[in-house]
Amino acid sequence: MTITKSILAFAAAMTLAASSQAAMLVTSTGSTVTDYSGAGSISFDLDLETLGTSQLSFVIEEEDLLGPLSLNAIVRNLSGAALNQFVFKLQGIRFASYGSVTPTFGALGQVSETPDYAHVGFSKPEWAEFHFGNPLLVAGAGDWWLDTRGLSAGDRFAIVATVPEPSSLALTLPLLGLAGLMARRRRD
Repeated sequence: MTITKSILAFAAAMTLAASSQAAMLVTSTGSTVTDYSGAGSISFDLDLETLGTSQLSFVIEEEDLLGPLSLNAIVRNLSGAALNQFVFKLQGIRFASYGSVTPTFGALGQVSETPDYAHVGFSKPEWAEFHFGNPLLVAGAGDWWLDTRGLSAGDRFAIVATVPEPSSLALTLPLLGLAGLMARRRRD
């Protein structure tokens, strides 16, 4: 009888494992991605080995169309460089509602968002990682939500993660200030 129970348990496990994962990650470029997505949820770890652009492409499954998709991610800064700002841009899907951003060692500055764009600014650079949404189920933090209305099973969407380059003006202003300070010291 125990062999029969073992076979039934194995068959049940295989059935669950064979069911659609839903919101499947089909491609990623630019960074290492570990995908934890499931039915109704987009969840991943994004390991930034260099500060640039990464793209994650997903395909919608039937289970994802029951309501909005929760979105959360752990973004790890493995580059060794200061992470001052970060952008998630959506293609083919929109935000339904906005969630939280939690830095690990940096300090959150301003988060601005539109239906297809989220810009995270750090007032103190993040050197390790930050949480976009609530991947660790921390009290008081909330997931971001993606709107699936108007989408069908098989539709694709992308999340483009970018660490914006500082503008040349932002780099030039401190240098000009330093040059002015040096000139003032020389006069004194």
